[in-house]
Amino acid sequence: RTLRSNGIPAIVVNHNPETVSTDYDESDRLYFEELSFERTMDIYEAESSMGIIVSVGGQIPNCMALPLHRQGCRILGTSAASIDTAEDRNKFSALCDSL
Repeated sequence: RTLRSNGIPAIVVNHNPETVSTDYDESDRLYFEELSFERTMDIYEAESSMGIIVSVGGQIPNCMALPLHRQGCRILGTSAASIDTAEDRNKFSALCDSL
């Protein structure tokens, strides 16, 4: 909603029929596709996206954050490195140990 209220088209990639059935009007365009790196890159490039928000989609997109960043996608919101630290048990444990 925030993107749309600021005049930025919101494009959602979702593979969950339950979410799509309740939130179908939350975006300007909805892709009902698998959540994979390849499919996400295809959509990102086809839409000439200005960025991607992965941190609201659960573990699958969170785990794609670093590869997407490395491929040149602009990650909006939480940085790819921070998402990776939270998702990687060893990195997260080391972070907790350092606190």
